[in-house]
Amino acid sequence: MARIGKFIVRDEDIDRIKLELITFFKDNPGTVDSAERIGMRLGRHKEEVEKSLDELSEHGICHKVPSRPVPIYMYYATARILRRLAEVAPELDYNAQLELVEKLLARRTNASH
Repeated sequence: MARIGKFIVRDEDIDRIKLELITFFKDNPGTVDSAERIGMRLGRHKEEVEKSLDELSEHGICHKVPSRPVPIYMYYATARILRRLAEVAPELDYNAQLELVEKLLARRTNASH
């Protein structure tokens, strides 16, 4: 058994690519990118990364935004913060929201070290 955030998973329920993706998002919590670009950063093929990202999205570990030319994925914490920002500061454009999320998550990561 392994603990991933608040989730407990059996070893047979998670494969190597999913573990790499979870680790990637944990180490880079402000990342918002396509499966292809995330795959390039991990040295993996787009198809295998996209399949794993979709499965992780179904389990609430990351979030898929399908309304772009290609779907983009982000760590679930980022998605929650972006949704709240859109509610409390709807005048901020998407890029400004992402920049603010990156700063907030970087502060949280630095404060925990």
